[in-house]
Amino acid sequence: MLQALLNKNKRELPELRDMSDEADLAFLEQSKPHLEALEEIRLAKFKSFSWRKKIAIPVAVALTPPLAYIDVWLMFLRGASDDGSVAGVSAVFIGALYWWVTQPRRQYAVAYKEKILPKLADLFGGFIYWIDGQIPMHKMIPSKIVPRHDKYETEDYFTGRYKGVNVEFSEVNLKQKRRRKNSTHYVSVFKGLAILLDMNAKKFYGHTLLDRDRTKITEWFKEKTDGLKRANLVDPEFEKIFDVYTNDQVEARYLIDPVMMERLKAVRDEYNGEEIVAAFYESKLLILVQSKHNYFEPADLEIPATDPRSLVSMKREIGQILSLVDRLSLYDPEEARGARD
Repeated sequence: MLQALLNKNKRELPELRDMSDEADLAFLEQSKPHLEALEEIRLAKFKSFSWRKKIAIPVAVALTPPLAYIDVWLMFLRGASDDGSVAGVSAVFIGALYWWVTQPRRQYAVAYKEKILPKLADLFGGFIYWIDGQIPMHKMIPSKIVPRHDKYETEDYFTGRYKGVNVEFSEVNLKQKRRRKNSTHYVSVFKGLAILLDMNAKKFYGHTLLDRDRTKITEWFKEKTDGLKRANLVDPEFEKIFDVYTNDQVEARYLIDPVMMERLKAVRDEYNGEEIVAAFYESKLLILVQSKHNYFEPADLEIPATDPRSLVSMKREIGQILSLVDRLSLYDPEEARGARD
């Protein structure tokens, strides 16, 4: 059944053609029992979701107007105190109702991830997957590209070794605490992928980072606070996209050569023009890809679990991340020593 569906989808969707080798087909075949079990879960959750939606619509229509009236009344009573608080009974009700209606979707997504993603991670040479794991922040802070934050949230953490490089990546949401009179809330300052590559024994001589192109004042402030100097490169088009800072001009020119520039611009384009920052430091390369895309998610609840497109999409996403090891031409200290001499 999976093979027939895969062949049909290949004709209709070109992106499925990369699932044609024997390893991919074997993985699909091994996943068949798990996908069929997930299909039973999906049907149950879809039935629950449909029932809850039917209940929620008339409930929302009936109760939202009186709750909105209560909001107005509470705001009138609190107006004299001017304490900055906002009545939001109707908003809380709508939020709770939405959470209740969509709970089956989240439950299905978690079930799918727990059954499929560990096996998909293992397909890439023994990678390990944790749904709520995270890259240790103490590994990333020395990069000088991690935004200041008060809350560190992660999802879908992968770790393993690829071509001699330790690789960790996950979805990350960094938030800052903001205060407004008597209320406190959090604002996201970075949301996307964090990718950490560690070469262990191979170490960089200096510290080099690539940031998005900024204003002259911001550049001056960054040089003063980070202790790095602007690197002078030879590609004006590249410098319209990235600013490069370093404390080792020779190494920076070696690392950010024309080939590297093209690869970094290609990486940016792969993620639909979303912002990318990167840092070479110690033995590590940290890449932060800001993106609104939600990675490593199964298809919608309405789509059968046995449809191979979710697997193909997730496999492609992981493959794109691992390809950075090849695309970024990781550092060779002996070559750098030659360039220095």
